[in-house]
Amino acid sequence: MVAGIPGLEPSLNGSIKTNGSTHDHSKPAAPEALNIVIVGAGIGGLVAAIAFRQQGHKVVILEQWDGGNETGAAIHLAPNSNGILRRLGLKAENFGANPMTRLTEYESTGKLLHSIDLVEPNKMWQHPWQLVHRIHLHRQLSAAAIDKQTAGTPADLRYASKVVDIDPATATVTLASGERIQGDVVIGADGVSSQARKKVKGGHIVPFSSGKSAFRFLVSRKEVQEDERTKKFAQREGELVISAADDRKVVVYPCQNNELLNFICIHPDAETSGVSPDESKLHTPPARRSGH
Repeated sequence: MVAGIPGLEPSLNGSIKTNGSTHDHSKPAAPEALNIVIVGAGIGGLVAAIAFRQQGHKVVILEQWDGGNETGAAIHLAPNSNGILRRLGLKAENFGANPMTRLTEYESTGKLLHSIDLVEPNKMWQHPWQLVHRIHLHRQLSAAAIDKQTAGTPADLRYASKVVDIDPATATVTLASGERIQGDVVIGADGVSSQARKKVKGGHIVPFSSGKSAFRFLVSRKEVQEDERTKKFAQREGELVISAADDRKVVVYPCQNNELLNFICIHPDAETSGVSPDESKLHTPPARRSGH
């Protein structure tokens, strides 16, 4: 017995005998590299890939997007998410992220509700609260995942690789082309229409609408500052502005070193439920899904 556990018997040389078999625990065994298949090369999938390769594992990333004409608006990097990026060696200020320094809210009539300076309150966090262009973040993550100059085996990032089935028992992924890729572990990071989620307990549950939809687009901050009607919304660097009514709101904040303003126009989804994706592209720039 060792530490009260039946079946474990110590030996004189520091090894442990388990039910008659001897295991040497005097020196920890080197970890064995795993072959990891990640479904989805969005922010989550790429961050996972970077972390795994830095730990010595071999990673294949399967992404159905073809890798061209990337679109997207901006995204928050809250202090906790920034902590993860920094542990992986990525500082978002090096690729255009600017600090979130103020929160201002208006009624739909234009009446100011409050404006809170966040410079001092943000000092309570271990890592910065930043606002970044999503494309810039995604490109940096992609580069870090496949970089040949940094620690670990570069990830094998495969675009135009649509996953149609996953066998969790054998960790085998089947692509639309018919190709089968087997690993030791499959990580699902493939978003709302996930194939991977269907293979885990509760995966049959279909995502449902929150009742809200949003249009997103980017505008030059300088142009907004030069217009008398809008300049008050773009005077301060790092300021997030919300104008809200009962059932809708507009959220505006800067990114790309405070050079662009990101707009999120949130409204009841019934108002655009009949608009096809192609029709919506006629009115707003297309954007990949991201948080705001």
